[in-house]
Amino acid sequence: MKINRVLRQITSQIYKNRPAMQEQLRTNYRIERVNGGLLCDLWFLTSGCIHDRQGGCVMCNYGKPGKIADWKKIVSELERILEKLPWEFEDFLLTPSGSMLDEREVSADMRRDLEKLLKPVRTKRLIIETRADTVTADGLDFMKKVLPDTEKYIEIGVECADNWVLKNCINKNLTYAAFQNAVKLIHRNGMHVTANIGLGFPFMSERASIRYSIQSIKKALADKADSVVLFPYHIKKGTLLESMAEHSMYHCVSLWALTEVLGAFSPEELTKIQISWYKDYFGEKRSFILQSPETCPVCGRQVMELLDQYRDTQDAQIVLKLKTYPCRCREKWREDLNRQDPDIRMDQVEQAYRKLAEIFSVDQELLEQELNSMRRESGKTDSYEEVESASS
Repeated sequence: MKINRVLRQITSQIYKNRPAMQEQLRTNYRIERVNGGLLCDLWFLTSGCIHDRQGGCVMCNYGKPGKIADWKKIVSELERILEKLPWEFEDFLLTPSGSMLDEREVSADMRRDLEKLLKPVRTKRLIIETRADTVTADGLDFMKKVLPDTEKYIEIGVECADNWVLKNCINKNLTYAAFQNAVKLIHRNGMHVTANIGLGFPFMSERASIRYSIQSIKKALADKADSVVLFPYHIKKGTLLESMAEHSMYHCVSLWALTEVLGAFSPEELTKIQISWYKDYFGEKRSFILQSPETCPVCGRQVMELLDQYRDTQDAQIVLKLKTYPCRCREKWREDLNRQDPDIRMDQVEQAYRKLAEIFSVDQELLEQELNSMRRESGKTDSYEEVESASS
C-alpha cells in the first residue's frame, strides 16, 4: 500500500514535537466490568509503535518514551501491580505502548519475562493488541506458551474496511487485506481474533463515519472475526486530530452515533460486538485525552450508565433503550445528522488538506500530487446503500 505522503509528513512533525512521557507513567492498569465479569487492562511502556514513530495514525498517541525504557524497572512494577490483583478475571488484556507481537517493540527476551510474570494470573481469556502486519508464527507460538489453559484473543486495529479511508483519512499504512491474512494465520493456530473498528473518522461527516463503521463491522464479521470492539475516537494530545480540532476541522462524534452503529445490528450480532473507550478511563492527571464523545448535561450520566451496562452484558434491549432515549439533544442530533452528506465529499477533503498543508508547511507540489492520487482512487470506494438502509 502506498502511503499518503502528506499525512505522513504532517504526523511525523507532530510526533517529533510530542512531549515524551514522564518516567513515572511507564506502567498502568485499570479494572472494569465486561462480559459479566472483571477485565484487567495491564499496560507498559516500550519504545512505542514503529508506525507512530514514522508518522502514524491520525488519532493515536499511546505514549512516546523519553528514553529507552528500563525494562527491569517495568517488570518490577508489573510484578507489584499483579500482587495487588488476586481476583479471577473474565478477560486479561496485556498491552504495550504499541504492538505486542512486534519484536522491535517487545523483544523475545521481554516476552520470556512476561511469560514468567503472568503465571499467577487467573483469567478465562488472555487478550493482546497488535498490528495486522506483526502477526507471525513465532509471535503466535509465544501466545501459546503464555497462560496455556486460557482462551487467546489477538486484537487488531482494523479501524475501517475501506482502503481509501485507511490511507487518506487514518494514515493506517496497511490495507484491509493485512487483517484478512492475519485472521487466517491466527485461526490456523487455534486462537481468536478481535477486530477493533473506529468511529469518528476525520475528513468526512458524522453520518458518513457511521456508515463506514457499520460497513466495516459487517465486513470484519463476514471475514471470520470472532468479535468486534467499536471505538469512538477521542481527541488526544500530540495527534493530528488535536491539530484539526484546534483549527475547527474536527470534533468528536456524539455518543448517539455510537448508539446508531450498535442499532444497525441484530441481537445475535450484538453478542459479538463490544464497545470500549467511549469514556476517559484515567482522568486528567494520567490521560492524554482532551475531548471525548458525549451527549448533553441533562442525559449524559444516564447514557453513560446504559453504555456501561451494554459493555457488561451486550444486551440488545439496552441498545433499544438508547435508541429511544427521550432527550431533546438526541432529537437535535438526529435532525443535524439527516442534513449531513452520507458519504465522503472529495471537495471537502481537498479543502481540509489544503488548510493542513498551509498549517504544516507542506510542499505545494507534493500536495497536488497526493490530491490527484486521492481523486483517482476515490471512485474505488464502496457503495453503501445497503448499510444506509440498515442504519436508518
